[in-house]
Amino acid sequence: MPDNPPQADGDRVLADLNALRTIGAYKTGVHKPTFSEPHARSLEWLAQKLPDAGLTAVVDGIGNVLGTSAKAGPKLLAGSHLESQNFAGWLDGPLGVVYALEAARVLNPDPTLTGSVEVASWCDEEGHFGHFLGSRSYVGAVSDTEIDAARDRNSKRTMR
Repeated sequence: MPDNPPQADGDRVLADLNALRTIGAYKTGVHKPTFSEPHARSLEWLAQKLPDAGLTAVVDGIGNVLGTSAKAGPKLLAGSHLESQNFAGWLDGPLGVVYALEAARVLNPDPTLTGSVEVASWCDEEGHFGHFLGSRSYVGAVSDTEIDAARDRNSKRTMR
């Protein structure tokens, strides 16, 4: 075991969570429906943070934001989502994304470790447009027809 093992920075984690909390703030929680302006701002925030972890931000066709690593070796993909239920709690989703981001920041620069941590923010995990469209799309378990037919409660289409 190394003399100085990598350490997570709790203050940085809290600062990240609080930064995301201010986007779409509503009373004691947040309001970030999928594809809303606060949701888009949260995804932009993440994309700007990923290089700090040695990751490149990639946005796929459904709106997932993925932090990918060019480092050789096995990859661990971790994360959650950044949209919220309507008028919901501020930690559901962002906690998983920020913890994954912190793991990548701490572990990816370590030259003694093979592989890397990659980060995912899955789109529409809270079901505004369907059932887990982002993560299901990532693994090929949703059809283009289902994506094209997806509508929110106000009959708004997805961004496709």
